[in-house]
Amino acid sequence: MSTQATATDRLRRSVSSTTGAAAQPARFDAVRASAAPVGACTVMIEDRVLYRECVGAALQAMDPGHRFQVFDSVGAWAQSAEARRTALLILWMSASDQPTAVDGVFAGRLKQVLAAPAPPPVAVMSDLDRPDCVAHAIDSGARAFLPTSMGVDVAAKVLAIVRAGGSFIPASALAAMAPAGDGPARRAAELASLLSPRQLAIARAIRRGGSNKAIAYDLAMSESTVKVNVKAMMRKLNARNRTELALATRALDAAG
Repeated sequence: MSTQATATDRLRRSVSSTTGAAAQPARFDAVRASAAPVGACTVMIEDRVLYRECVGAALQAMDPGHRFQVFDSVGAWAQSAEARRTALLILWMSASDQPTAVDGVFAGRLKQVLAAPAPPPVAVMSDLDRPDCVAHAIDSGARAFLPTSMGVDVAAKVLAIVRAGGSFIPASALAAMAPAGDGPARRAAELASLLSPRQLAIARAIRRGGSNKAIAYDLAMSESTVKVNVKAMMRKLNARNRTELALATRALDAAG
C-alpha cells in the first residue's frame, strides 16, 4: 500500500472538519464572542522571529477583539502568565517533500504542550496540506490544520471556531477522504430514517466544524439540547467521539 493511500485511510478513520463554516462572516462574530473567556489569548510558538511577529500581527489586525501572543519556545510560554490564559496554541509543522519525513521540532513541541496538566487545543500551520501531513498533525493531537495557502482573514475565523470547540481540515484533505462508490445517496437515506430532523441538522453543523455553543446559536436551541442529541447520535451510529460522528454522517454532504 502506498504512503498516500495509508495517509488517506488514516484521515478517514480519525479526521473530520469543515470546508465552509470558517468562511461565513455573519456567524463569525457570534462564534468569536463565545470562543473564550475575557482575558484569554491565542499563542503562537515559533523560533523564527520575523515569521511569528508577522503572523501574530496579521491575526491581531484581523481579530482586534481577541489577544494574540507569540513565544519562541514551549518553555518560555509555559513559564509565562499567558500559559494559564491560553485558549488556543498555534504550532508550525515543516512539510518535507518526502511523505515519510517527520518534523522532529514540531513533534517535540506538541509533545511538550500535550504533557501539560490542562493543555489548550492546538492548531497547526504548514506550507503543505497533503493528506499525510494533515493525518500526522491530527493523529498527534492537533485540533486544526491551516495551510499557508489560506488567507489571514479566513485563518482568523478558523481559529475563532477552534477556540469555540470546533475543528478544521482543508478541503483538499477532505477530498482525499471521500470514498469512491460508497453510495452516498443511499447512506443519506439511511441516516434520514435513523436520525430525527433535528439530529440531521445538528449532524450537518458538526460536519461544518461547529461547536455545541455555535450550533445552539445557529439552530435556535439550548446548548444542553445539542449535547443530548449529539450523545444520542453517537449511540445510534456507534461513534466514540465527534470526529467519528462527523465521518459517519459524511453522506449528508452529498445529499445537500
